[in-house]
Formats: sequence, C-alpha cells, structure tokens
Amino acid sequence: MMFILGAFLTGGAVGFAADRVVSPPRPDVVNERSVVDELARELKLSPDQRTVIDSVWEWRRSQSREIMTTVRPSLDAVRDSARVLMMNTLDDTQKSAFRALIERNQRTADSTARSRGETK
Repeated sequence: MMFILGAFLTGGAVGFAADRVVSPPRPDVVNERSVVDELARELKLSPDQRTVIDSVWEWRRSQSREIMTTVRPSLDAVRDSARVLMMNTLDDTQKSAFRALIERNQRTADSTARSRGETK
C-alpha cells in the first residue's frame, strides 16, 4: 500500500511540475509577433521570405493548439490528481495557502488566454 501511495505521490508531483513546464504562461500574440519580427531582422528576410515565415509560424501555432486540445484533458486530470494528493499532506493553513496559489495561477492563465483570444 505504501509503495502505491508513494508512486501516486511521485507521479502527482511529476505531473504538477510537468504542468508548469508543458503549459507555462505563453507569450501573447503581440510578443509572438515581436519574436517573428526579431527573426526577420536577424535573418534579413526579404518580403517574400517574411510572408512564408509568417505562414509557417501561424501553421505551427495552429498545429500546437490542435495538439493541446487532445492532450489538455489528460494533463488537467494529472494536475488535478496531483493537487488532491498534495492537499492530503498539508495542514489547514497550508491548504488555504495552496488553494490561494491555485486560484492566483488560474486567474493568470485565464487572463493570458483572453489576451490571446482563446476560449475554454
């Protein structure tokens, strides 16, 4: 029983960390545009090349979003399970602080998604 609990806790901690790595707050469209602008400047792209790069960048972004729509439910389930397992180890004061941290992170994520024009 202790081995299974240890495996769940380890998996939960890894899942929680992976959620932070896999879905950190991403730059909004304005910042993404500046990345492409910098790339164009650094590589001294011609207008025709810039058009292709812009198209490829948008394709990449679209594909990434499509992939995340299929993966996101699994990542969310792992994150939620990890939170429950971690919550079971905390005292009441820590639970309150942990809930506040989760709420703060959710507000940040919601704000970032709104700035990118994404909906849930």
